[in-house]
Amino acid sequence: MKNTLSHEFYKMIHQRSSWIAFIVLFGLMIYSATPIAYIDKNLVSQGFGAGQWVIIIAIALSSNFIDMEFRDSTMATLLYKSPNRWSVFISKLIVLIVYNFLLLVFSFLFAVILKYILVNDKFNWNILYHHHTLINALLINLSGVAIYLLFIITFSLMLISIVKSNAIVIVVGLFIGFLGSTFSNVFMQALPSLKTLIAWNPLNMINVIVQLSNPNIAQSSALTNGELIIGNLIYSIIFLLIGIYAFKKRRL
Repeated sequence: MKNTLSHEFYKMIHQRSSWIAFIVLFGLMIYSATPIAYIDKNLVSQGFGAGQWVIIIAIALSSNFIDMEFRDSTMATLLYKSPNRWSVFISKLIVLIVYNFLLLVFSFLFAVILKYILVNDKFNWNILYHHHTLINALLINLSGVAIYLLFIITFSLMLISIVKSNAIVIVVGLFIGFLGSTFSNVFMQALPSLKTLIAWNPLNMINVIVQLSNPNIAQSSALTNGELIIGNLIYSIIFLLIGIYAFKKRRL
């Protein structure tokens, strides 16, 4: 597995899209920061939309990381050189997690740069926002994104192993990212007697990216911070196991 992991890191480093993603992320964060007059503490605490943009990039890269092997007919060679299929899947998962966590670190640096350039005289890092200093709120929110990345990466790898369509994975991922929380709230409001049970649905897990720093979100998510974290980890394990099984059964 060590050789397989090294090979996957090599491919990720030498993929042009891996480097372009950093530029795209910075561009999208700049887009979120315009017009400057509308920048408020919430936007700064969210890293100028860093969380949602990193998640979208993670969805696209995760599904493509497996799909390109089948599309370019290199999967057969990769599997031949690896001891078993699950080691290939796990190696790709590890590389994607490391890469997206690195992307998240850079999103923090980009957020600091944008804040300094655009609104440094307007918002001090030490001002309070939802009982946290602004800098701590940003760090907490990005920590929530890091937890959710485990969910979305394993979900994307599982889905691409099942449906075999990069486009479908991206569309479903975008639906979860932009509308998942909304639909989850609709379900809970439609069935209030089952709210505590429905709250554990996978669409609700995305609230971890904002609730950790804003306790008011718990009213709509119906889960505590700890429950959201546990829920994300449990779903990640479920997606991982299903993904490995589907990947092992997928024909070349």
